[in-house]
Amino acid sequence: IVGCFVGNILLFEGFGHATERINKRIRDMAFSALLRQEVAFFDKRSVGSITSQLQDDAAFIFAFSGEPIRTLVMNVASVITGITVSLFFMWPFALLSLGVIPFMGFATSLEMKRFLGEDEGGETTEDGTKSPGGIIVETLLNIRTVSALTLEEQRFDDFKDALARSEGNIIKESAISGVLSGLSILIQQWVNALQFWWGGWLLYNYPTKYDFNDFLIAMFSLLFSLFAIGAATQGVSDKAKAEAAAGRLFYLINRKSSIDPLSKEGKKLD
Repeated sequence: IVGCFVGNILLFEGFGHATERINKRIRDMAFSALLRQEVAFFDKRSVGSITSQLQDDAAFIFAFSGEPIRTLVMNVASVITGITVSLFFMWPFALLSLGVIPFMGFATSLEMKRFLGEDEGGETTEDGTKSPGGIIVETLLNIRTVSALTLEEQRFDDFKDALARSEGNIIKESAISGVLSGLSILIQQWVNALQFWWGGWLLYNYPTKYDFNDFLIAMFSLLFSLFAIGAATQGVSDKAKAEAAAGRLFYLINRKSSIDPLSKEGKKLD
């Protein structure tokens, strides 16, 4: 108990502190890079698209660099502990369970997604004023011009069209979600039936070597390990988005401005 208490404190404090420092450094570097860009850079890109994109990218980096990594460390430790305990108490049952771990892990990950949810939305995002967020920011930043030219209805129609494009096919996604949920339950029930049959066969044929307590300890140790595997796969869907966000941020940070206002190089007036 003391080890778990101290370990969780160090784990959460360490990852939380590191994540906050990374997030602060990324935001500082991105803002500094924006200040170094020439005026032509902002002529090609709207202010609304730049601010909304930077906010989303920084949020993706912050989310992916903290919780998923911490969860992965905890779940790897849980899997190793569960497998070790199961092998110690009933190794034939543990070997069978290890053989079906890929199937059970896949089914458990589907179930965890159904209960915990996951980030939905299209994999491709629209840039500039074509995205719903970009339309809102651009309209509010230029509300005087929009009002003077009576463009309120047009901007609202543009926002509805962009929102409809970003939603995707809801009926198709719901059908796929239902099929995957049913498939996860089917796989889990068949695996559980196989494990109970194999455990009962071992108890019946080797009553002096294994007892019912050994079977329960071995089974539940692996069961909790499989739940850990399912939880560890939750951040996989966000990995591609985080990589794309990191690519955009590093492009901005490493971009050399044609006219750097913060540079101390060049000729100076006497």
